Amino acid sequence: MTQALCLALRLAGVGAGDEVVTLALNCMSSNSAIAMVGAVPVWVDVDPRTTTVDLDDLAACIGPRTRAVVVYHVAGYVGDLMALRQLCHDAGLPLIEDANNALGAQWNGRPAGTFGDQAILSFYPNRQLSGIEGGAIVCRPQDADRARRLRRFGIDTARFRTADGEIDPMLDVSEIGVSASLPHVNATLALQGCDDLDERVGKNRRNVTQLRTALADVADLQFVEEVPGASNVFWVALVRSQRRDALMNRLKAAGVQCSRLHQRNDRYSGFGAITRNLPGTDLMEREMFALPAGWWLSQDDLARIVDVVRADAMGR
Repeated sequence: MTQALCLALRLAGVGAGDEVVTLALNCMSSNSAIAMVGAVPVWVDVDPRTTTVDLDDLAACIGPRTRAVVVYHVAGYVGDLMALRQLCHDAGLPLIEDANNALGAQWNGRPAGTFGDQAILSFYPNRQLSGIEGGAIVCRPQDADRARRLRRFGIDTARFRTADGEIDPMLDVSEIGVSASLPHVNATLALQGCDDLDERVGKNRRNVTQLRTALADVADLQFVEEVPGASNVFWVALVRSQRRDALMNRLKAAGVQCSRLHQRNDRYSGFGAITRNLPGTDLMEREMFALPAGWWLSQDDLARIVDVVRADAMGR
């Protein structure tokens, strides 16, 4: 997946010394690609109600060195993707959708990953499609041939060898790429997951609805909201609580694998980025955590989550 994002950045013309606007609330597997192409991230904030990108703050991030915008759909939650697309268009900047755990999400009926100039998918084991490892880049037709060359050292594989199987000494490699082809085994596993993708995504949505309904009266637990017009895929159920750490400890003691999900990337000095005021990210850092919501959960699993949270709220 990281290599796919590196390819997307190269297709967007990002290189050494450029700036790329991206969420600090993210995984290193995404933002490390920016450093790998020699660029510097500019950290953009999120709306803590919805954990989607703050469009006003995104506009404030754009400067003379900005070369691209990468927006991670946190845990499969999407915002107003048409407004995001328009903002990038007006600024003359390519948009890369980091949809690594948002396959199946939609904005007003249109799939996430189709609003950007490029999009990234992940086939990590716990994603919507598991290929054990790997990912994919979704790009415009005019960029596809270049992407195929860059994922194979820059080689045009159709012309690289002569009829007798030898490397063609007359064929130039004008742009050097990397080895980033998805092995056939991984591709086959991910492809097979397409057969019941809609069913599994639907189960995730029903699980989150069930948890939200059952815990609606717990005062110190707020589910992250779904933006009107969005249809999220809920890789996890994102919630907020001022008692997060104590509640997480209790859930983990009961065998519920909750998680803080991400360590904000603007804490890492290796990016060499300027510190920005990110109040939404600050709030999520203090309060946000993820409850399991996957399609594999049984009714007993969901009931255990509800029982532990309610018992904690009642002081038992």
